[in-house]
Amino acid sequence: MAQNATGRHRAPGRYNPLAELKVIAKESAQPAVKGAAIVAASGGLIATVANPASASDSKPPVVADAAVNAAVAGAPAAVGPEAAVTEASNALNTIGFKPAAAPKAKPIVIEDLVAKQRQEAAAKAEEARQQAAAERAAAQRAAAQAASRSSERMALTSGTAPAPQASDPAPSASGIVGIAQSMFGVPYAYGGTSPSGFDCSGFTSWVYRQAGISIPRTASAQQSAAAHVSSPQPGDLVFFGYPAYHVGIYVSPGRMIDAQRPGTTVGNHSIWTTPSGYGRF
Repeated sequence: MAQNATGRHRAPGRYNPLAELKVIAKESAQPAVKGAAIVAASGGLIATVANPASASDSKPPVVADAAVNAAVAGAPAAVGPEAAVTEASNALNTIGFKPAAAPKAKPIVIEDLVAKQRQEAAAKAEEARQQAAAERAAAQRAAAQAASRSSERMALTSGTAPAPQASDPAPSASGIVGIAQSMFGVPYAYGGTSPSGFDCSGFTSWVYRQAGISIPRTASAQQSAAAHVSSPQPGDLVFFGYPAYHVGIYVSPGRMIDAQRPGTTVGNHSIWTTPSGYGRF
């Protein structure tokens, strides 16, 4: 008849290590506990098989029970997926692996966004202000130029030539160059003889008349009436062709004031080709 050990409850009969092993494996819900229990029970089985003579109904082996109790006491509390995660973590710690810390995202500060938006708005407002100031300055310059042209036109209409601008070359002693300079900007007009529009000979005859000198109207007639000179002086006439088809007022070597052709205005222009001669009145 078998005897029960203190603290243990076992059905009457002979102790069977294999049956004990099955019961432990079935009742254990933790993989780690199952393994530990199997190893412990296997050790007890080996001990029982190795020493059959020492086995007794009155003194059942306690090696397997002690191993199982020790395995159960030291088993982790986690079960299911948590147990697998714990085992994986323990294994990584064993080989010295430490997972890299996740980078920390920089927090977005609302005050910084507001300050940036205010700076951008201030920059745009300053740019608009500068553009408006530039437009006002351009409008003022245009108005001043228009007023200056209007006063010049009024002076010409009244028969008084305005004083030459400071940027213009100084007129000669005869005053011919100064009067010619005062007509800068007057448009070319075929047959024109007044400040509203000039052709080439109409311009030269008007300038000389303002200086008190009467000369013929056409370029060819001026060429015939003038005294021919080889060394021209400022205020002399420059003729092109014979009979002349164009005339201008000599200013300096290579330069003259004339009314050239349709689409141009009176101005200081280059002598573009070799003149046919120079004349003086």
